[in-house]
Amino acid sequence: MAHPRPVQARGLITQQRILQAAVQALVEHGYSGASTLRIQQIAGVSRGSLLHLFPSKDALLVAAVQHLASARFDALGADIDWPSDPAERASAVVEVMWSTYQQDYFWAATELWIAARHNAELREALAREERLLYRKLRAKTDSMFGHPINQHPDYPRVRELLNTSMRGAALTYAFDRRTPTRDSHLPKWKSVAAALAASAQ
Repeated sequence: MAHPRPVQARGLITQQRILQAAVQALVEHGYSGASTLRIQQIAGVSRGSLLHLFPSKDALLVAAVQHLASARFDALGADIDWPSDPAERASAVVEVMWSTYQQDYFWAATELWIAARHNAELREALAREERLLYRKLRAKTDSMFGHPINQHPDYPRVRELLNTSMRGAALTYAFDRRTPTRDSHLPKWKSVAAALAASAQ
């Protein structure tokens, strides 16, 4: 006879379903279409369960994006056998960095960033959480580039240049559906990273 799941475990499963549904709603329907009712329907949970865990729509949406992004950052590059050559490693890291800007959490976050322009409460919550998340992204990027690249004096500047440039290029994919692996910026980003790696040796 199967034993029922503990209440706490069921609560965590429900929470996960709601968070995943919130990201899906943002990606597929945008901020205005990501209503709590739609999220509830996608998650397949009761209204009471959703409101008990997340009384505020904006708090739910911010938590959902941050949760998914944090989980993805934790796993970023974990299963990659990085090349021993610094220039080759730098090139591989750039490809991984660029891939993060095609993930659902990037587009879900983008919906929140735009909505925050006219929503002070959302803007305040998002700014706080984004600062924490960006620290995690920086730490993960540092780990992927590794020593000696991440010890070069110019490394922090190059890391920020790559991330901000990738973010800007990725936004154009909202209306211009291209093949990301063939993006014209990719060779340039790799060249910048390879040059840094070469001077770090």
